[in-house]
Amino acid sequence: MCATKAVIFIILLCCTENTSFAQKKAFCDSVYSFSSNLSPDAIHITPSAFHYTPYEGQKINFGLITHNKWCYVVIKIAAISVNEDYVLSVDNTSIDTVLLYALTKTGVKEEKYSGGNMVPYNTNRKYVWHTMPVKITGNASYYLAVFQDQGKNVNVGYKIIPVNELDKLYASFDRLIWFYIGVVFLLIVAVAYGWFIFRNKALGYYTLYMICVAAWILSHYGYLYPMLYHNLPVLNGVIKPLSICWALLSFCYLLRTLFNRDVKSDKFAATTLKYITRTGLILTATFVAYLFIPKHGYAPTLFNIMWHTYFIISFLGILFVLKRLFEKSTAARLFALAMGIMVLMSVQQVLTNSGVFHNTFLNDHGMLLASMAEMMVLTCATFLNIWEDRRRIARHIVQLEEEHSRTLEQLVAVQDNERRRIAGELHDSIGPMLAALKINFQLITSKANNGLPAQLVDRTEDILDGSMAEIRNISHQLMPKGLSSEGLIVSLSRYFSDLREVYHIPIQFHHSITVSMHTDVQLNVYRIICELVLNAVKHSKASCICATIETPGGAITVTVKDDGKGFDSSYIKEETLGLSNIESRVNYLKGNFKIESAPGEGACITIAIPKKID
Repeated sequence: MCATKAVIFIILLCCTENTSFAQKKAFCDSVYSFSSNLSPDAIHITPSAFHYTPYEGQKINFGLITHNKWCYVVIKIAAISVNEDYVLSVDNTSIDTVLLYALTKTGVKEEKYSGGNMVPYNTNRKYVWHTMPVKITGNASYYLAVFQDQGKNVNVGYKIIPVNELDKLYASFDRLIWFYIGVVFLLIVAVAYGWFIFRNKALGYYTLYMICVAAWILSHYGYLYPMLYHNLPVLNGVIKPLSICWALLSFCYLLRTLFNRDVKSDKFAATTLKYITRTGLILTATFVAYLFIPKHGYAPTLFNIMWHTYFIISFLGILFVLKRLFEKSTAARLFALAMGIMVLMSVQQVLTNSGVFHNTFLNDHGMLLASMAEMMVLTCATFLNIWEDRRRIARHIVQLEEEHSRTLEQLVAVQDNERRRIAGELHDSIGPMLAALKINFQLITSKANNGLPAQLVDRTEDILDGSMAEIRNISHQLMPKGLSSEGLIVSLSRYFSDLREVYHIPIQFHHSITVSMHTDVQLNVYRIICELVLNAVKHSKASCICATIETPGGAITVTVKDDGKGFDSSYIKEETLGLSNIESRVNYLKGNFKIESAPGEGACITIAIPKKID
């Protein structure tokens, strides 16, 4: 929706601008340009002595670097028909010094305007552009525009249009700038909202990137100066390079965060991003130091060359990194597309400035439109990458859970097999041996000549009977043979009855089962309840134990309570409590358990198993 509105707005703006400038000019203007080491106060200009070239709106380029040079543009205007007030306007707002003069034929100069980035901004100005009124009469009139920009390229143009047309043109610039600010603000709000949802630090880096790029665009249009620091013109020397530097830094951190695995696995990409970020941090300190360096000599030139070199090399490095990441994911390809938009528009700007072709609208607004399109693509790409990463993590978690479930299943199977083996050994070997031992003992006592003490005989027989009963109980607990035929409730009731006979502790058993259980679930629930009750019998010193099993809504709830001595909840994982096996079985059934206990207050253990486990 935002992209559609932007396209419609741009088309309307193009139509408006083309209509405005399609009107027939009421004058002819031509120019003569040159540069000199002499300042405007020291130089004498005779405008009638120059050979002028018709001006068609093209940029006037004074060279790559104008070190300590004054750049002069003499403008000759010859009237055809005049019926309006006209204004001369220079829309290059990044030049250090701009002076506009009215000239006589003899070279007398009358200053009409002075401004630039080296002086505080006058907030009473109607335009951020450099403007002055011009008088167009039947005779030729002359004007002088003077520029100086230490260590930079001076590439300027001008417009001579009626005041009302300048107001319309400036209003169109205002609308586009505020539309751009609105789009960036909405994107930042969307990213901030995304951060509250995803909590991904990549969104923080991306927000910083958008702010830096927006700062560069506003500075390029001359809006940042009057809006934020009109009394600190010293910042004009570093605001553009600083915003570009931090945009590159934040973009590199964004790539390293979003494509962390791919970057780490690619030595070239990792090394490139590392050096871009380190160099950028060093340059940041250099930019701050530059604020306090006198702006004369070769310092501005060196500074300008340094940050432009860093920008070009870093930009190319990022492009190579994106090329290597291109096949990794859709998000990486969208990132490459976004940077490709900026590359194409940069090439267009270079070709326009070189005079290869001229398009007023693209020359004025090309980078702004490219920036807006780039941010929209990057926003989609960033959220897409985060979403894909979350899905990948979710799939990995599911795989881990499945592997964990399989491991638990194997563990439980191994335990059950081992229990079956031990139960068989106890029942088939140790049980008959104790029975034989009891028979032999009875024979010995019956044939003893002098007899044995009756009390000793009775005690020994009690020990043998108790041992045999304990072995039967243990064997039954390890492998309940009647579980499949008699069911869970009957098997538990028989087990509790055996425990009462052996340990002489009352055990209450309540049950309310309304659903059928899978055999595997019954076996694990049986073992869990038996383990919990046996722990309570052996360790709690309780006077009463209560076990409950219910199936509310198809789920399974097991509760075991006792009024015994209780224990410290910080040691509930102790092996002596026998909870490790219970925990394994509960996890296998994808359930959870809660233990409530304190010294002297008994214990209550609740286990909840979700509905329908096959």
